[in-house]
Amino acid sequence: LVQDVTRRKQGEFFTPSIWVDKAHEYISSVYGDDWKEKYVVWDPAWGTGNLTRDYKFKELYVSTLVYADIETANQMGYNPEAKKKFQFDFLNDSYDRLPQGLRNAIENGKQIIVLMNPPYGRASMGRLADGYGKSAQQLYTQFLYKCQLYNFHICVFSKPNFYTGPSFEKFRKKFFKKYDLIKGFVMNSNEFADVQSWPLTFSILNNKNK
Repeated sequence: LVQDVTRRKQGEFFTPSIWVDKAHEYISSVYGDDWKEKYVVWDPAWGTGNLTRDYKFKELYVSTLVYADIETANQMGYNPEAKKKFQFDFLNDSYDRLPQGLRNAIENGKQIIVLMNPPYGRASMGRLADGYGKSAQQLYTQFLYKCQLYNFHICVFSKPNFYTGPSFEKFRKKFFKKYDLIKGFVMNSNEFADVQSWPLTFSILNNKNK
């Protein structure tokens, strides 16, 4: 209970299975029913694996900020086929801390799908301080920014602000030069947990360079 309260304060919410299944259905309609075999998949905000644990993948990498999440997932037998479960600060840790297999996939230009439900809280602007305005304060915006550096395809649960919010205009102009919104859906945040109601989106963002 204490951990759940802490996570909510940090903007972290676990994705219910009904919406995970819907997201997988949408991804299959875009990348094919065999996307779990054809693509390298990485969830960099894995938690205890709600987005992946009910499915099998050929080449799956999962990372989380909290090592206890990995211990819990291993005890429960979640995604035993994963190439690597590892503790990693997606926004701040250096590239050389990634598993060798994932680095090889990136460097060899493999098709990589990042499947994630990043935190929705606010933080320091970090690497986005220059040229992105107030949108850089949003953690999920920082996750999107980091993904586009490596030309990943992105399948993400997020707030919809970056599509329409005035403070995200600079971010949109840069981000959507590289990405196309292919498909997605809108749901209510209170489907996730007992929280205030606000719109939540799932988006499939295809990298134009891949």
